[in-house]
Amino acid sequence: MARAFVKIRDIQPLVDAAVEHGVDLAPFLSTPVEVEEVGTPSIAIADYFRVQRSLALASDDLTAVISSRKLTFKTGQFLIAQMQNATSLMATIEILAEHMNMMHGDTYNSVRYGENRLALVVDDSHFPYRSRENTDFVELVGDCLTIKIHCLLDSLTEGAASEALRRIKLKRKRGETRRPQNAFWSVPLEYGAPAYELIYDFDLACAPLQIRQTVDMSTDGVFSRVIGHLDANDVSDGEISIGARTRDLLEDGLSRQSDVARKLDISVATLRRRLAEEGLQFRDLLLETRLQRAEGMLKRGASVAQATEALDYSDVRAFNRAFKRWKGKTPAAFAQEFQS
Repeated sequence: MARAFVKIRDIQPLVDAAVEHGVDLAPFLSTPVEVEEVGTPSIAIADYFRVQRSLALASDDLTAVISSRKLTFKTGQFLIAQMQNATSLMATIEILAEHMNMMHGDTYNSVRYGENRLALVVDDSHFPYRSRENTDFVELVGDCLTIKIHCLLDSLTEGAASEALRRIKLKRKRGETRRPQNAFWSVPLEYGAPAYELIYDFDLACAPLQIRQTVDMSTDGVFSRVIGHLDANDVSDGEISIGARTRDLLEDGLSRQSDVARKLDISVATLRRRLAEEGLQFRDLLLETRLQRAEGMLKRGASVAQATEALDYSDVRAFNRAFKRWKGKTPAAFAQEFQS
């Protein structure tokens, strides 16, 4: 897998939406990478999806407010739950297309069968993009969507999707400057297609799989699986700090230090030591993640009692104290101020 990047200037609509929803993107954007072949400040493709996930969590919208038709964030877990019942890559693709259409309420995805090929077709011609007039951004979203779909399929099929992948079709025109996100692909790219297509070998796509029995399903969100898959296959994975990887797992829903250490394939003692080397403590990261989730809930209109229960606090008073230390005001005062 080649190293893929996204130019920061190309995701300005996401940055603007993040500001509107009070999302702090500094951890992903404050130290952009100057990539020689890109020639402009950029972020790794995994960080692009981290930006999307942060915005999706804050807005409770799986589309990260890219669509004018909202999808509740937890629908991602529903989608994964359906896909893990598949018995082949082909069945996984069919389930993905069917349930994404059902969730979006329209037919944007279809599966085409050929003599020796199987294609997942994504036609966004009539998709309700909020920024449809921004063609560059819409094309970037489409390019990255193909990466997201393939990573999701590959993570669930333990590499079967990469083995079977033969070609990618993109909607952007040939002859444009090569977009750095498309460096991800190691198969031929076709430009100027009427829709996006991920084309797989038919026989390999039909090979039997046992997803539920073999795949680690402890991380079942769409963004979580995609980011984890990109990190695991990044040729420069060593550059990703242990703090960033720990935050990812906490945002995925893990809360115990032992579970995080196991996912990172290190001991609890090593996790503590490596966090300390970065000036971090596990309990502080856990508290920060939980309170960020609480902030998003309060902004979306949840009551203090609902946030307390969702975050497993012992009582409202304990939640009030923690939130006030973090924000300098009680959750009720914060919610009232935000709504006003």
